[in-house]
Amino acid sequence: MKDGIIHTELSDDGGYTITIDRPEKGNALTSEMTDQLAKAFSQPPEGARFIVLSGQGDDFCAGRDSPMPKGGQVMSAEAIRARVADPVLAFYETIRNVSLPVICIVRGRAHGVGCALAGLGDIIIADQTADFCIPEMNRDIPPLLVGTALADRLPRAALSRMIYGRESVDAQAAVIMGLASEAVASDELEARIATWRSLLSQNSKTILSTVKRFLNVAPELGFQSLREYAAVSNSAAVSERFIDPNNKSKK
Repeated sequence: MKDGIIHTELSDDGGYTITIDRPEKGNALTSEMTDQLAKAFSQPPEGARFIVLSGQGDDFCAGRDSPMPKGGQVMSAEAIRARVADPVLAFYETIRNVSLPVICIVRGRAHGVGCALAGLGDIIIADQTADFCIPEMNRDIPPLLVGTALADRLPRAALSRMIYGRESVDAQAAVIMGLASEAVASDELEARIATWRSLLSQNSKTILSTVKRFLNVAPELGFQSLREYAAVSNSAAVSERFIDPNNKSKK
């Protein structure tokens, strides 16, 4: 039997649900699960317009099984990079570059890799049980990989607090620091998810993807470059409805 699996499901509203299923380990990712998750994000089905990422059970994702070599094993910096750093950084890049908006539903622990995963979402809904943490410094490991995922998502002071402080951040604090979009009581969570799904389902895939790409490139561009990018992308996206008058469906 597999130790953890990634489930996917496409709904009629265009929502592509991806569920991390390893609840007995807090949905910590194995190497195989990381590959499955990357594949699910990089190859969404044709009818998908947005992604909903969640964890099975009480936790979102408590991290990943450590790929670090066992004590006493000799490995070069290059070997450690190939084994530890490059795979997860490529994984973060895949999640970041997906062309669809991502709703992350965070219940319980979002630690380490899980915190990075949540932060890479576009709409992060934090249940009142949410617990965000970057604990790597407790093991004398610099969390630069998680930090890379979050560097353009959080202000420096907030990211420094999480890295150096190693403390758990609850849902309300996560909203204040910009790590979550909203904090929700557990008995209101499903209603909020439904609201967001309804909102996104009202837009075409073209418009949703155009906004997603803009949000990804905006932090990296100066105003003049961003101005040109916005003008070209906005015009191209909106022009579809005039080129094809029948293009009013949520394609």
